[in-house]
Amino acid sequence: MRALTLVLALFFTANTVHADIAWQVDRFGPGSVMVMKDRSGAMTHVARGTEGNLHVFDVYDGTGGSADFVGRYKTTARGDVVETVAFDGAVTRFVPNRCNRTEGTCRFTMIHPDGFAEPRTRVTRATRAGLRYREFGLDGLMAEGALELDGNGAAKAGWTTDAPNEERRLRVRRVLVALK
Repeated sequence: MRALTLVLALFFTANTVHADIAWQVDRFGPGSVMVMKDRSGAMTHVARGTEGNLHVFDVYDGTGGSADFVGRYKTTARGDVVETVAFDGAVTRFVPNRCNRTEGTCRFTMIHPDGFAEPRTRVTRATRAGLRYREFGLDGLMAEGALELDGNGAAKAGWTTDAPNEERRLRVRRVLVALK
């Protein structure tokens, strides 16, 4: 109940103009839960703590005890992803990080599980409600989207496309955040 009260307080006091697009992962202690829902269903993100200076989150397909583990990711304190691990153990690294929450033009290398190192560029700008990004790879524009952020910098709504000619689709709708 205390966590729910904190979430509601943060929601109602959140500033509508985000000067900083960082995800405040330090606020998500071990056991904190964030449920994100889109047209495909719900994904549950559970904070597991830190490994060195990185924050670790497990991801489950669905909600509750019947949800299936699908992987894990590690982020910097600003929410920039540095590594993802699929349920089968396949590791993808982003050097120095994926630039999810880095404003401006940011270059990184995506190292696929097979070892292939792919140069990427992500251009992110702050918007009134959150952020908008475009990501470029070897074949040009790879993805683009926009996220509306809450007071913790967590995504609460947004859209994305995986290719320049695809239709925009709802990507994220936050259902619940329970901080511990």
